[in-house]
Amino acid sequence: MKAGAYSDPMLIEMLMLAGGLALVVKGGEFFVAAAIRLAEFLRLPRVVVGSTLVSLATTTPELVVSVMAGVHGESGLAIGNAVGSCVCNIGLILGVTGLLATVRVRFKALLLPFGVMLGLGLALVVMTLDHTLSQGEGLVLVAVGVGYFVADFWRHWKDRGCAVVAQATAIEADRTVARWAWVRTPTGATVQFLVGALIVVAGSRLLVDGASGVALRLGIPALVVGLTVVAVGTSLPELVTAITSSRCAVGDLAVGNVLGANIANLSVVVGTAAAIHAVGLDRMTQLISFPAMIVVMLVLLPLLLGKRGLGRPQGLALLSLYGVYLLGVVGLTLWAAG
Repeated sequence: MKAGAYSDPMLIEMLMLAGGLALVVKGGEFFVAAAIRLAEFLRLPRVVVGSTLVSLATTTPELVVSVMAGVHGESGLAIGNAVGSCVCNIGLILGVTGLLATVRVRFKALLLPFGVMLGLGLALVVMTLDHTLSQGEGLVLVAVGVGYFVADFWRHWKDRGCAVVAQATAIEADRTVARWAWVRTPTGATVQFLVGALIVVAGSRLLVDGASGVALRLGIPALVVGLTVVAVGTSLPELVTAITSSRCAVGDLAVGNVLGANIANLSVVVGTAAAIHAVGLDRMTQLISFPAMIVVMLVLLPLLLGKRGLGRPQGLALLSLYGVYLLGVVGLTLWAAG
């Protein structure tokens, strides 16, 4: 009788975790498809589609999950989700992108977002040396993130044209989940965007509650769950975008998406969670997540500068680095528990 009483809640929480992941992924698909379609209607260049609109759309799961985790007092899950997603975006997503197709990017076009991403990562490390991210610091991060995206959008809006519309259309035609002509209209795309938001919110709530419950019952720190399961789950929209972009021979959209998503994670996502409720960090966060985040960012730099671009060898290197990171998370957690 006792065994049944224990297993039933555990089973429910695991189903909540799985169901939440599924809803977040589906909501992310709606978001990305609608964002690309709206960008086409607005005649925006591909770099804006990847580094601004799609980045913000695909980062919505991380934002909702982190905010809900912060509201529920799961600060470890909030910070772990955002920072873990940054590591996942570079190691796993760009690694897969490189395996699928060689991506040649113009580093000058990515210099600003890369510098902002690295600067935010270092700033977050400095801000949390006292193991706390205050509400004031959170507001500063949000202001920096919003300011960057507004300036980036405006900078490219002035240079918009029709020459790149066909590229956005090619991605949209393959990537969209819409099956009715009405959804392909501006009104339909807006409705799809809002529906995606509702799905993400519902899925994120299930994801946070399920992940927190499973972690509590198994004695796993919420930080570890955030760095691994939740981080990978909320990064799946970026992964789908990267795979589709590679198939459509526009892999630079995937790179721009990853850089923009990481900027959003380190500013808007983390900052919003902290602005709602001050985020407390434990020692393991300082030992695992932050060093890994800075390392993968620095490893990405020579890959972007290289003349060969991001190809299969570079993709394998990034995937291997991400594998080492996951092993380190699990190993240090077991060591600390022992």
